[in-house]
Amino acid sequence: MNVCLITAVSHPGCTAHIRDAFVAQLNSLMPEAQISHQFVLPEDGPAYCLGCKACFDQDMSACPHRTVTLPIWHAMEDANLLVFITPTYVFSIPGQLKALLDHFGSRWIVHKPSPKMLGKQALIINQAVGAGFRSTLIPLKHSLRFWGVKRVYSIKVRLGMTDYDLVDQKVKTKLSRKIEEKIRIIEDEKRDVSPGFVAKLLYRAMAIGHRGIHKMLQKKGQPVASDYLFWQKEGWLDGRFPWKDKA
Repeated sequence: MNVCLITAVSHPGCTAHIRDAFVAQLNSLMPEAQISHQFVLPEDGPAYCLGCKACFDQDMSACPHRTVTLPIWHAMEDANLLVFITPTYVFSIPGQLKALLDHFGSRWIVHKPSPKMLGKQALIINQAVGAGFRSTLIPLKHSLRFWGVKRVYSIKVRLGMTDYDLVDQKVKTKLSRKIEEKIRIIEDEKRDVSPGFVAKLLYRAMAIGHRGIHKMLQKKGQPVASDYLFWQKEGWLDGRFPWKDKA
């Protein structure tokens, strides 16, 4: 199993400690798992999205930040498991993680999805001093689901302290237990790489949607949308969805 690990902050604090604990338990419980790619934000991430829409109008290779974003996207495509470890900043994800997700909006199922994302598993580990877990997890879960990831697991850990050395040992023990539980679930489910129901439903719905949008644009004398051309090239408008050959 190949793992792509993304840490949302570079400061050697609580998030880094939790990342190291996760890696140690992964190596112990799943020795065959390999962290094939690891990225630490903001150093390994892109600058803020410019809103140029080049990725939507053309593709990701047209993005001004493609030298940074493409290697990360390809690493996620090649992985079986995606892991995001993030703190909560003002009830949300850190800005550098949001900037990364913004660059991959064109790969949502509604636009130009990658079939390689279908059937994957993902784990989010979210730490906070107090509250804000739900609002932090939402943007990450939205991106993962709309990329087509099948199973998204999350671990929420309320530390109560900003210094990891001062965190109660009971909290650390509980976190370790949660990590072990999720790793064992991931291990049990790793052989099922079939696309999930929600992803298949979205693909089918968007095939209808793109045909409808195309007819509307034609009536208005507008150019053909790049999303429509992408779906047409892939054969999805005709129902030849990426899982058909594997069914």
